[in-house]
Amino acid sequence: MTIYAAALTLLAVAVFAGVRIAYAHGELSHVSKRSAPAATPVPSAATGASLTTSWKTADRAAGGDPYYGGVVVTYSAHTVNGRDARTGEVRWHYTRSDATLCSVLQQDATTIAIYDRRGNCDEVNGFVTATGEPKWYRTLTDDGLTAADSAPNVVLTVAAHTVHVFDNAGGLDRWNWTAPTGCTVTRALAGSLGVLIGLDCGARHQLVLRDLIQDKDDWSVDVPAAMVPIAADAFVGAIDPRTGRLVQYSADKGAATQRAVIATGGPLSSALARLPRAATSVVANATDGAQGHDVEISLLDKLYAFTGAGTLAWSAPASAAPTVLADGATVAAADAGQVVLRRASDGAVERAVRLSPAPDSAYRAYSVGAGLLIATMATAATTETTETTEMFQ
Repeated sequence: MTIYAAALTLLAVAVFAGVRIAYAHGELSHVSKRSAPAATPVPSAATGASLTTSWKTADRAAGGDPYYGGVVVTYSAHTVNGRDARTGEVRWHYTRSDATLCSVLQQDATTIAIYDRRGNCDEVNGFVTATGEPKWYRTLTDDGLTAADSAPNVVLTVAAHTVHVFDNAGGLDRWNWTAPTGCTVTRALAGSLGVLIGLDCGARHQLVLRDLIQDKDDWSVDVPAAMVPIAADAFVGAIDPRTGRLVQYSADKGAATQRAVIATGGPLSSALARLPRAATSVVANATDGAQGHDVEISLLDKLYAFTGAGTLAWSAPASAAPTVLADGATVAAADAGQVVLRRASDGAVERAVRLSPAPDSAYRAYSVGAGLLIATMATAATTETTETTEMFQ
């Protein structure tokens, strides 16, 4: 019995030492976190005509919609922060000192943090946006650095040779697609009609439409140029960077129909090249019974709105990508200090809001109660970028 007890004691000591060593070298030893009670949501209200800064942070705003239920989600190199929308005070945070954030998204009350460790954006955490409580953890099989965006219920990650879609609520895969040998993914766009993928295969170029839920291609077609996907909601569409023409593709077979010309020349090609590798269609549905519009891109200082048939409905000055509100209106920067809210059906100006002080770089605007959340954006031409998040109320 004495020998048996000694053996059990030695075993317990060994297990304890192993746990200590594993913890010292594991992920948890590099984590600091704090959750919080749910914040009070900001009541909905008409945006004021003139707004001033109420708080500002050097953090970047989360992708998707940074605001939910009284919380604004921001992030820095290692930390995700849930901030009080009214004051900017950090309510909850999650930090990993051993990994760098690739992307942070807020979608459908869930915050998704994608960390880069050892050169791969593959370690993902999901949190309850309101409180910061962890929901799920997982490791992806994605290799290399990825771009990410979110659509309702899903997260889209895009690398040079892969496109991955998984649920934001539980982190489970919908599918993980690998480009054919010799092909590179130029851009992927998620929408209700599927995920539209642009491929550069050397001298050949292709577009692929994949089902948003099932692991299958709806179609794959050869195209005459490196087409840039811009729509996968009200219609499936891509822009030819050589001609500036929008081409609409049938959702069932990929049959092409030539549509409106956006612009031509070098400036257009440069603007298209600056679009992110991962994106989601932005849909605005008119509330007056008119046909819905797929309001998708801001290029060459203009905002373009297309009908569900793929024809150009209207265009207007804009210096950043639009945000679509619940009532279908679009919010977009018009100049350095003005944000314009436009009616989706015809682009008519409903309100023009002056910001003081004016943001000093390109930005995107999000509606929060009677105020606006302003997220400045980096450009491809900038080598040293400082992105900030600012609340105007």
